[in-house]
Amino acid sequence: MSLEIDGAPYTTPFVALPDEGEIARIAGLDDPVLRNLWITECYARFAHHLLDQLRTDQTWCTFAIWASNTAGVSIRQEELPHAVEHLLADCDQEVDAIVEIGSDHHPAVDWLVGNLHRVHIDRLIRQALGDVADHIAHGNALVFAELGPLFVRFIDEIERRDVVTAADVDDILRCAAIPTDLPLVRDAFHDYARAIAADDPTERAQYVLAANIAAVLHEQQRLQDDVASALDAGLVDVAAEVDRLCSRWLPSFVRSRVAEAAEQRVARHVARLWDHVATCLLMTMDVPGETLRLSRDVPPPAGGPLFPPALDPIVSDELAALLTAWDPTGGTGVGSGAHDWADLHVRMGFIVNLFRSRQQTLTLTTPPFTDEQLAHMAEGRRPPLD
Repeated sequence: MSLEIDGAPYTTPFVALPDEGEIARIAGLDDPVLRNLWITECYARFAHHLLDQLRTDQTWCTFAIWASNTAGVSIRQEELPHAVEHLLADCDQEVDAIVEIGSDHHPAVDWLVGNLHRVHIDRLIRQALGDVADHIAHGNALVFAELGPLFVRFIDEIERRDVVTAADVDDILRCAAIPTDLPLVRDAFHDYARAIAADDPTERAQYVLAANIAAVLHEQQRLQDDVASALDAGLVDVAAEVDRLCSRWLPSFVRSRVAEAAEQRVARHVARLWDHVATCLLMTMDVPGETLRLSRDVPPPAGGPLFPPALDPIVSDELAALLTAWDPTGGTGVGSGAHDWADLHVRMGFIVNLFRSRQQTLTLTTPPFTDEQLAHMAEGRRPPLD
């Protein structure tokens, strides 16, 4: 399919659609790194096939490419030591405050925790990030295993038929044994089918955005426990480290009281340190052409307005209702930065504005991997990644 980006031709390449057996095999991979890489690749393939049908509008699958790719940074824990070293170097004041918890006229505590050094804080941060990686990997696989087979069936159906009706979509969902208590999934696929059938570009774009919001809301509800647990993992347990360091010298009941006192005195420094680490490693998403800071307002695309003309103004009643419920900025994008990523409504405020802003950014379907990297993955090996 030929399109144009800034006057230059853009062609979506042919990519083979994975089948349901391949989806199940990927979801069941024991290696979380390889599993994440293949999940990212499958989302890219879904996105290309759907863009062939929708012409100018990106679906949830396109955004899932880069969300999954971002998840991979945390899942690939071998990349963390270098990152943590730089992050802690940028946070000297907070680390020093934690290390110096024995000061302020508490000589007994000072003596007991005298062995708490920067290396221990470094170890605690790495341990927390390991816990984060486990939660992110679980959420990444959970959503893929649930939605992946549906996209395979849906894409196969729309590519075999000229028109996919609401009844056809219901049959797809019924055959996939989607529970009746998942209305968001049903709404998303119904709206994708309506978008494909729409001739008017504005009507099509607004159906796609409604579908994308329904799909991502379902995804984020599914991920809520993993997101909250991942962020809670950053509550670095200095008390446990103090207890460990004092274990040879004091009985347990004394250690616990000393450790609790130490924890209380450095709690705010620990929170600031984790906020710094989480913002840099967990609240940043790289997409083709830009790096997005999730704690900041969604910026306009380079050289253009925040939203494309087909999505501003909103003329669909269904879409207007979704935006009223999930866009706290009232369509301005001002205040869309997610100051608390663990809060579903705050998180959705950023995501909804991002989706609306970048829905017609065709470069988002840039392949996430090179042919060489895919060849490594096909052999069951982790590829070198830039």
